[in-house]
Amino acid sequence: MKAIVTVVEKITSEAHINIPDGLALTAIKQHITDRYNSGEMLTEMNIFHVDFESISAHIDSKPCITWHQGNPCDRRQYYFCKLGRFTLTLLTDTEQNLTRTEVYFGHHKQLIYTSEKEISKELATVELQNFLSGLAVELQTLNHIEFSEDEV
Repeated sequence: MKAIVTVVEKITSEAHINIPDGLALTAIKQHITDRYNSGEMLTEMNIFHVDFESISAHIDSKPCITWHQGNPCDRRQYYFCKLGRFTLTLLTDTEQNLTRTEVYFGHHKQLIYTSEKEISKELATVELQNFLSGLAVELQTLNHIEFSEDEV
């Protein structure tokens, strides 16, 4: 199992530097900026404080597609798979060397993905696994949507 961990942090660093005497405020700011931009000051910076703003983890587990063979017709092989509320179909056409994949969602079998390419059944399966994994990640963002209850 692979996890992708995202940490958002605000780091406060501190550096002790020598500034020539007699400089005006704008010249002091410019001196500090020049030292920072040149990279000289970076080696002298010590982490003074860290605030963790957020930390999150995404478990990267690809869905396991196990194809079941349906009734073949002429030069075509038909396969299907059920994953929760998803129905996946794969149709190979040996004469035209095409593989068609489709993903349907829900009881009404809403088509949400289709692909028809000159690829093997195995490569089409990998593409479907990648699509479903990406879809799962995108759907997780829906958990972060907040609806305000504005009073009228």
